[in-house]
Amino acid sequence: MKKKLVIFGITELAQLAHFYFTNDSDYEVVAFTLSSNYIKEDRYLGLPVVPFEDVEKHFSPESHSMYVAIGYTNLSQMRKDKFYEAKAKGYTLASYVSSKSTSWPGLKVGENTFIMEGNTIMPFCEIGNNILVFVNNILSHHTIFKDHITITSHCAIGGKNVVEEQAFFGLNCTTRSNVTIGKGAVIGAAANVLNDVGDYSVMLGNPAKKIDKDSRDIKL
Repeated sequence: MKKKLVIFGITELAQLAHFYFTNDSDYEVVAFTLSSNYIKEDRYLGLPVVPFEDVEKHFSPESHSMYVAIGYTNLSQMRKDKFYEAKAKGYTLASYVSSKSTSWPGLKVGENTFIMEGNTIMPFCEIGNNILVFVNNILSHHTIFKDHITITSHCAIGGKNVVEEQAFFGLNCTTRSNVTIGKGAVIGAAANVLNDVGDYSVMLGNPAKKIDKDSRDIKL
């Protein structure tokens, strides 16, 4: 019997999550939830939409898991906040690793982590909570990915990196091995990181250089 799942959100990412969980997991999506002031319709994709404020009254955390389908706005802060709110309600947060990605036995990921197709995940990666990984990335050996990170597509992240929480990797970026990517750092599209990156830095270019802007002040 499939496990019952409620998805937070009704955006395109929620639609993607519904598709992936339905077609490539042992979860059955049974409902969506959203903060009540954002609900315009009571159904989405043919399923009920219930207010997040009292979702546990409709779909108990004892018998349902939840996936928070929120993107990377404000360095994934909204996704981070809702992750902890759902945990406070008692939900186990479901993760997904595409069967069309490549990994090795023993791979462990945290809660509410979502890894789409075409990713290569080498042995000894540590993948934390609430991470969003789009398509066709290389996550190299012995790299530690902390929580609330976003990796877009076609990124190559070198071995033995440490990636702090809420970091963001833009399309086609690369990092060399043995570097630390600081908390909330933004690695821009096609940037090539050769050295450690400080917290809330914005890195652009090849080789990547820090620009005079705090990542909390930019819109992704």
